[in-house]
Amino acid sequence: MALTCRNSRRMDGAEQFAGALLSAGSRTVQRWFILAFILALCSGPATGANLVLKIRAINPSQSEKQSVEVKSLLPRPATPEDILDAGGLDVVYDVAGKTYSVKKTVELNPGETRTFEIQLKDIWVIAPDRLEELERHGAALAGALKGTAQGDTAARVGDLVDEGLKGVRARQTAHAVGASRPVDHIRAYEANVEALDRIRRDIGMLENLAIAAGKDPGQILGAARVPPPVEAVRGEAPTGQTAVIHIKITNTSLTEKRKVPIRRELPPEVKPTDVMETGGLQISFDSGRNVTFAYDDGVELAPQETKTFLVKIRNPWAATGEWLPRLETRARELSDICRKTDAYKSVVEDVEKLLKDIETIKGAKGPETMSEAYVAFARNQVAQIRDVEGRVMRLEELFQPREKPQQVFGAPMLNVKPPSRRTTWIIIYIILGFLGLVSLMFYLRWYGKSKAEKVGPAGGNETGGSSP
Repeated sequence: MALTCRNSRRMDGAEQFAGALLSAGSRTVQRWFILAFILALCSGPATGANLVLKIRAINPSQSEKQSVEVKSLLPRPATPEDILDAGGLDVVYDVAGKTYSVKKTVELNPGETRTFEIQLKDIWVIAPDRLEELERHGAALAGALKGTAQGDTAARVGDLVDEGLKGVRARQTAHAVGASRPVDHIRAYEANVEALDRIRRDIGMLENLAIAAGKDPGQILGAARVPPPVEAVRGEAPTGQTAVIHIKITNTSLTEKRKVPIRRELPPEVKPTDVMETGGLQISFDSGRNVTFAYDDGVELAPQETKTFLVKIRNPWAATGEWLPRLETRARELSDICRKTDAYKSVVEDVEKLLKDIETIKGAKGPETMSEAYVAFARNQVAQIRDVEGRVMRLEELFQPREKPQQVFGAPMLNVKPPSRRTTWIIIYIILGFLGLVSLMFYLRWYGKSKAEKVGPAGGNETGGSSP
């Protein structure tokens, strides 16, 4: 991972304000580059089925030509494959932003304004076929469970699935490309992704109910009720797994010796305790940005001299090499259970596909040296492993033991279904009515006896005795 620092004069007040708007957000860049106003925004509405990101670079000086670094982060999850036209800019991975960015240093004449347009594929949409598949699957499961003991629950969950899918479609239509600004289009997509996660958990519940009722779910499209923990795949980096970060600085002056300051932020995954060798730099932690950085107030360089510092760290992604085999072991155990229990065909196919995907992840080879490309590869691999873990947890849910009615051996007449709620309440009302009738009979008997005990003749007392 290389960083080149170039020298120039300090910015005046206007230029410093412009530098603060730079999307890179690097103090080193802001300090050593003469910047114009750079504005990155999503234009709207976009044309066709593509999104357009506009970046405007302005040279505020009316008297001199200036070099401007144009840079903007691309919205997640855009990758270089999603860029139709980079507008003449270079595409690189931004470690701090955890996404790709476009950047380039351009020369602007006095007062010149230049606009760069980056065209992106519209990947911020959920395929209608995917929504229809989930809708059909949910309806089929709810219909198959109708009339069973789980029928009422399945009907309610099915209504939640339908309601959620309607909301996704409504947001997607209201914020389609051409109908709203791309920034609103992307926000609607992010909301729909969260909604789709809830829908898939509901569908997972329907699949569980189907299997509990002894019915084939047809296919496994639901998600695990509890998602895998975020930090599970990171774990503790093995002490023997190390990487080296290259920090490169250059004095661009042809004649002057200069002191070049360094401030290099390390990937957020790297903690201060992960730094094993500093390479002659100082290591500190920025609590505001939650990042570790290497720095030096000034390294003296001769004209056109270049110097490279090597910072040795524990590889924070090395633990994925241990986590993936654990998931593979769990997946193979599921495969063995499928063979022993004669599981449904859809479940067997899903387990087999899971094992193939694990092999694909294991066979992927990333860059050998620590660089922006390596960080991008490692983070993508972590995302793939998290997806595999979620699928493993989902399949494990299907094979969790479920309670069965207890059989009383030797007394088959007692092995009857419990009464329904309606029957239970009828029995309760009959018992209450019987108790009320018995109480009434006791009351009438007591009342009649008390009347018979009263004296009939005049002058007699209530106990029937004569007067003195």
